[in-house]
Amino acid sequence: MMTQENNIVGDEERNPVLVDEYDIVDESNHLVVANHRMRAMIKMVNLKKILCWTFIVIFAFVVGRLSSSEGGSKRATNSRAATLGRSSGGVLVTGATGRTGSRLYHELKNRGVVDVKAMVRDVQKAKEVLKCEKCDETEGVYVGDVTLAEDLERILSAADVTTLAIAVGATPSMSTEMQRSVEFDSVVNSVKALLLGNNNNNNKDLRVVLCSTIGTATTPAPAWSGDIEFWKLNAEAFLSTSGVSSTIIVKPCGLVDTPGHNSTLLVGHNDEFMKDKSRITISRDDVARVMAEAVVTEDSSNQHYRFDLCSKPGKSTEDLTALIQSSKWGF
Repeated sequence: MMTQENNIVGDEERNPVLVDEYDIVDESNHLVVANHRMRAMIKMVNLKKILCWTFIVIFAFVVGRLSSSEGGSKRATNSRAATLGRSSGGVLVTGATGRTGSRLYHELKNRGVVDVKAMVRDVQKAKEVLKCEKCDETEGVYVGDVTLAEDLERILSAADVTTLAIAVGATPSMSTEMQRSVEFDSVVNSVKALLLGNNNNNNKDLRVVLCSTIGTATTPAPAWSGDIEFWKLNAEAFLSTSGVSSTIIVKPCGLVDTPGHNSTLLVGHNDEFMKDKSRITISRDDVARVMAEAVVTEDSSNQHYRFDLCSKPGKSTEDLTALIQSSKWGF
């Protein structure tokens, strides 16, 4: 039979973590118990503090990364928008009083692009459409005719421009000679003037954003359109060999004046959307948004894009840089 004496556990054998499980009656052992409990509580408090601060740091890091990811493309766009007009040179919109060109002009202004310039033929129309006051060079508005090479050279040499946004367009009612002059010759001459105005310095990020049209890959062209599609296709081919460091050719479907931000935008090639009657129109507002994105995004630097642009009913497309990049051929 085990004696009471053999049931006593010596102090040196006690587990300090479990010391309160033993029947300790003497005063000194009470102090030992209190001391151990105090140490254990301090350790637990310190551990909780460490865990709490660790959680706060990790949470802040994750939130920061998510915010950075969501706003990354917008900051890049705003960064280029802020520098355009200073070290990077300005943006000149040709055809700026047209229905698409005027929307592009205002879209760039609304995005905070520092130096947006407009080439117009009619000052009075510019006052109505562009909302300028004097509508002269002090406000970045230049009067000229895109069909005159000397006007383009004069304006592009004086305006400090490194980005050219071409929104001019002929109409079926024009003569075939004028259609060529507007759709092809003016593009050649404006790009030439851009290069000459920058001393043919291809090390600069010179950029041209051209509004063409869907249908240039389909023959024959509709009889009512004259030679418009033919000369637009020639302008596209010229631009791809012009030596400009960045070119973006936007080929919209049938343009309508409905408000933008109401459709899912689609990019494609070779007139594939013309087979689907539900995808052969697009809002001019959305075309202007895509062209403005092509002007300001850093992701288009030293890149060349050419794509059809259409829309379909659905959620508005807002990540326009990703939309442009998705037009790359998949090989």
